[in-house]
Amino acid sequence: MRLLTSTTLAGVLTAVLAVPAFAQETVPQEQGFFTMLGRLVFGAGSERVAIDVPQAVTVLNQDDIDREQATTVGDVLERIPGVTTVGSESRWGESFNIRGIGGGGSADEPRIIMQIDGVGKYYEQYRMGSLFSEPEFLKRVEVLRGPSSSTLYGSGAIAGVIAMETVDASDVIEEEGDTFALRQRLQFSDNGNGRLSSSLLAFAPNDQFEALFGYTWRDSDIAENGNGTPLHGTEGVSRGLLAKAAYSFGGAHSVEVSYLRDDSSINDQPYNLVDATTTWGTVDRDIQDSTAIFLYNFNPEDNGLINLDAQLSYSETAVDMEDAQGTFIPPADYAYETVTLKLENQAEWSGANFENYLTAGFSIAEQDRRAEQITGGAGFSYHPEGTARTTSIYAQNELVFDDRFTIIAGLRADHQKMTPGPLVPTIDETSDTAYAANLALHYAFDNGWAAFGSASYTERLPVLDEIYDTRATSGGATDAALGTLRSETSRNVELGAAWSGEQLFGDDDSLSFKGVVFSNDLSDQIARNNAGTAVGAITPTYINLGSNRISGIELEASYETGTWFGSMAYTHLTSTNADYELPADAMQLSLGTRLPDQNLEFGWSVALVKGASDGTPGYGVHDAYALWEPDQGLMEGVGVRLGVSNLFDKQYRSNLQSSQTSRIGRTVSLTLTKTF
Repeated sequence: MRLLTSTTLAGVLTAVLAVPAFAQETVPQEQGFFTMLGRLVFGAGSERVAIDVPQAVTVLNQDDIDREQATTVGDVLERIPGVTTVGSESRWGESFNIRGIGGGGSADEPRIIMQIDGVGKYYEQYRMGSLFSEPEFLKRVEVLRGPSSSTLYGSGAIAGVIAMETVDASDVIEEEGDTFALRQRLQFSDNGNGRLSSSLLAFAPNDQFEALFGYTWRDSDIAENGNGTPLHGTEGVSRGLLAKAAYSFGGAHSVEVSYLRDDSSINDQPYNLVDATTTWGTVDRDIQDSTAIFLYNFNPEDNGLINLDAQLSYSETAVDMEDAQGTFIPPADYAYETVTLKLENQAEWSGANFENYLTAGFSIAEQDRRAEQITGGAGFSYHPEGTARTTSIYAQNELVFDDRFTIIAGLRADHQKMTPGPLVPTIDETSDTAYAANLALHYAFDNGWAAFGSASYTERLPVLDEIYDTRATSGGATDAALGTLRSETSRNVELGAAWSGEQLFGDDDSLSFKGVVFSNDLSDQIARNNAGTAVGAITPTYINLGSNRISGIELEASYETGTWFGSMAYTHLTSTNADYELPADAMQLSLGTRLPDQNLEFGWSVALVKGASDGTPGYGVHDAYALWEPDQGLMEGVGVRLGVSNLFDKQYRSNLQSSQTSRIGRTVSLTLTKTF
């Protein structure tokens, strides 16, 4: 498909906006059924409906997450336009790609910002994945695509943001007036004999206090692909823990504390979990991922200029290795440990024909990156230890005129100081500052249509690996790149249109559509110096490359009535660099129906992916599910979900996966859920 130019899109917009509306009006938030584009977005500034946000954003709620019967976060995200999973089917070998950017390397930490309850999460180790969180504890995921979110989340977010939110006690207590609830879930999957037990205990004695405790246990044997070949790395045991409490007092004050932990034990697994091949040898791993948060909020009702959050957080992801067999890389203990203090205020005021929302914040974060060989305590030339301290200040203002015309502008500065660890050959520190800016416009017309556009600029500072790595490249480069690297830059322009309406074919239906075209100009991209190019008097292991432009189109549509629902998502990407590997064109379709009298719901979806230029064949993969929630009899209150993924047992892989791995074959999953 040929990419639309901005001129073409402008012509299309002019034509469609001139067409009179037929029985259509904007879908109100507080009524009826909501399409996915009618869901609220919290991560783009002020609270807005997704279709009214002037950037590409997708919101997944609890029903979407439950429908996937997911074992990884990637299972939840795969149906979002522009998002592709990278790596193997192993829960510990998965990373993400957004709009053609991302492959699981250390530089992806700023390129794709991942957060859980506002806390950054990322892990990088050679031949492992980047996120090990338990999807059972998630109730909501927002994916903001493109660098427009850099001003709020961090400079360098060239690809976008994945913002995840964990479940609260109020989400588990279903009946009004109840103060206690227990939600128990059991799940079994036939491919690999996957087993899951999930328990959520909620307590809310009054409107001021609530608490939640959750525990999950997940176990699996080796799963198989469509040809019946074992997918090594899919076996293992993990246990998850979530504890949260919130207390409000004095009318304007509230305090929240939470602790999230995931522990996994995986023995005799491939060292190379990205390809999940045993040719690199095997190793035993213990993986611990922890997140602790203390959040204080001050929000006086009589002062709209103050809504202050003060958040102190701690995040650690640690991987301990032992019993290495046949590996040529020595086993070691790795860890990322980050402490962050963040202050953010949201002020709002209004006049006769305008509303204004100002978000301003300050944060300071210190991340300690560790890598120590089990025998001898030596470091690694390719995984340098060190500390990175980042101090950030940012502001974003949103001005809305007549509930119709919105102007958003933001600025951010991140100052980073890196100190190498004691086992790194050089002791020189380095510091630099990166900047981000964005401007976005959104205009809503009377006939349900809206047009929007944005321009953003962001810089990505080099990470520890790129500065202090001294492992020899294939071109013979062995010097640390200290003092030779410039920041990567992104100049991104987007133009889009959206439409929403209701009562098109009946009294209870709604339809939403959103389309975006974008062009992301990347300069000074940092890469391994495999050509052995000298920079001054040294030959660094990392160098800046030339420019590259990634352009694309993303389309989303969803339709819903009282009994029928469906959605569509399409992505097409191009690059000016012929050697730059992009995800293949993809379309996601889904269709479902509800039978309210029988308490039944049925759904079907298909992923259609075009063959890639590297010869990877295209594929079509079908999924189906049925949900029964009886309201009487012995099964009253029990949710029974039967799902089949890869319905026709297709043997396939995405073009971003190694030829040594493939996707999981047909999997039948049964889930039972009961809230007491």
